[in-house]
Amino acid sequence: MKKIFLFLTLLIIGAAWALALTKDEVLSKMEAANRNVTNFSAGITQQKWTAILKEFDRPESGMLWYRREKNGQAYLRKEISKPETNILVINKGDVIFYEPRIKQARKYQLGKNQDKAEFLVLGFGSSSRSLNETYNIKLIGEEKIDARKTYMLELRPKSEKAAAYFPQIVLWVADQSWFPVQQKLVEPNGDYLLIKFTDLKLNPGVDKDKFKLKLPKDVQVG
Repeated sequence: MKKIFLFLTLLIIGAAWALALTKDEVLSKMEAANRNVTNFSAGITQQKWTAILKEFDRPESGMLWYRREKNGQAYLRKEISKPETNILVINKGDVIFYEPRIKQARKYQLGKNQDKAEFLVLGFGSSSRSLNETYNIKLIGEEKIDARKTYMLELRPKSEKAAAYFPQIVLWVADQSWFPVQQKLVEPNGDYLLIKFTDLKLNPGVDKDKFKLKLPKDVQVG
């Protein structure tokens, strides 16, 4: 009886090991899922963790739209609707952050730092080769997010300039779909932004006009 129990135990453990994936296998599955993705939309919720206070601020929710051209040009729009509206648009390296309540907008150019636009959409449309070239990557575990099995990838930028913004990034990549469902962007001081993606729609036909932001005349632009 003990031998049968031991055999079954070893069989179960062996099956568990067989199902476990390596970092390269996860990246390969992500690349295959992303191969034909040129644009997407998703609902987002985000919270900022302040390390010194050891607490989250109030959650924000909204939508995210992304589009990438064949030449690699990226477009992004993040629109927070609750609790207060703010809009971030990145169009060909030009950035606008607009806060309607206080009628203010800030404009600046990413210039050579256009890879900063990619932080919010890491794991979407990226090849495993480009990720490995840009980051030191580790598979650090598995976790369930909303009852979905995910693989946790830790990414550390190889560039000192990029690491000055976020020295550590964690992606929770969903089993089966192989797209991130959660992301953590960690700052050098230990603060971090936790973003959850929901209702992901791949290639819904996001038009370039989505990334044009016409500001009202009474908005102060800095």
